[in-house]
Amino acid sequence: MKHISITLPKALLIPVRAALAFAVVVLASHWPLPAGAEVITPSDVYRVVDAINADLTLFHDASRLTAADIETRHGLIPRRPRHVLQKAREVLVKVQLFRKINGLPNTEMPIMPARDIRPPDVLRLVERIHEDLAELRPIFGVSGSPDTIEKPRGKTPSDVYHSLHHVSAQLDDLGIPRVVPNDVYRVALTVLYSLQEIGFSRGLPALPSRRHSGADKHPADAYAMGLMLFSALQKLTVENPELSIPGGIEILAAYDGQIEPAHVMDLLNNILADIAAIKERAGIDGSIEFAPQQAGKTPTHVYGALVSALDIVEAMT
Repeated sequence: MKHISITLPKALLIPVRAALAFAVVVLASHWPLPAGAEVITPSDVYRVVDAINADLTLFHDASRLTAADIETRHGLIPRRPRHVLQKAREVLVKVQLFRKINGLPNTEMPIMPARDIRPPDVLRLVERIHEDLAELRPIFGVSGSPDTIEKPRGKTPSDVYHSLHHVSAQLDDLGIPRVVPNDVYRVALTVLYSLQEIGFSRGLPALPSRRHSGADKHPADAYAMGLMLFSALQKLTVENPELSIPGGIEILAAYDGQIEPAHVMDLLNNILADIAAIKERAGIDGSIEFAPQQAGKTPTHVYGALVSALDIVEAMT
């Protein structure tokens, strides 16, 4: 069996700030690129993610496991680099857990920028994922000189998002503990705290947490509340042009199967990606800071945090 790796793009050797500034100017002005210049595209990112999936396939083969079929429901909703970055962060969290299970130390989680994201941002993060997973090869008995994966053509951020979704599922099948409400609540709190920052910047007073009525909630209830929040954010950016973000807000199509915590996590991570872009438009400095790890939480806690988040968005609207 052949082993697979990639050759990293030479553009990564250029200082990041200069490379980004150059690429933005070229694309915005439609100037022709000088000979030898390179601009990072989703196809560059896809090649790295493809290599990650290839490594994980080898891990499955070494463990005599068969990966599960992957959902493709996101294909109808275009994703932007900011959504891909957040999906990559979700994968990186799983990779750290995978390393810990196999006796390797965690590596530091990079800061999530509070601005709109570009392909070079995503490329750096997926390269980090690839490097962290490569250290697991000896543990799975995977060795040898890998072949080079060719750079594909015409890939979009949505294609990269799907491929990362595949990576996430492959990690699950290798024994990573499934997403639980504690994990989802951490993202829900991060969404809430970030919206509070935006509200304060626009003169919104602190709103008391609204208590919801009724029985204990299930993941499907939290998911439905997340979709309501997504819709409210879309309305906020449409009615307030100063908060509009590149590409606008496109709401994920509702999942029509049994809702699990992982589905709620995926939805909230997409929401958080859009919130990061809204923060930039609101003129807020700094990055998205994630809430601390949580314990003892249930879908009811997630639902409550999202109710409070919706209150803030509706008050701004």
